[in-house]
Amino acid sequence: MLPIVLFVGLAPIALLVALQVWLCRKGRWLGLILPGISLAMSLLLVLSVASFGALRTTTISGGVNVLSPNGEEVVAQTEPEEKQEIAFHPRVLAATGILFLVSNIPTVVFGGIWLHYKGDRKSVV
Repeated sequence: MLPIVLFVGLAPIALLVALQVWLCRKGRWLGLILPGISLAMSLLLVLSVASFGALRTTTISGGVNVLSPNGEEVVAQTEPEEKQEIAFHPRVLAATGILFLVSNIPTVVFGGIWLHYKGDRKSVV
């Protein structure tokens, strides 16, 4: 069972690395396609997580103390309000930073392959 799981997990990664090598050999600028896509996807992921992590919804349930006509204090209920605020907590910032680093691992790998083949004189300019 383990070899099947490893094959299914590692085959797409190997195919993407092979595609990056092929694109880098075809042309210098073609090799920037996969790093660009990878960077854009990681930024999308990080920005969405950061925006949802920073947005806090607070429900304020209202109760107002009112004097009744006979002099007794009565709590009058009001409708609850929802207040949304943006607050960047240290945990959200730390999680966003770690997510940025982890999600850019493919970008660094594809960029490294591109840098390797960029100086190669066999590639077509």
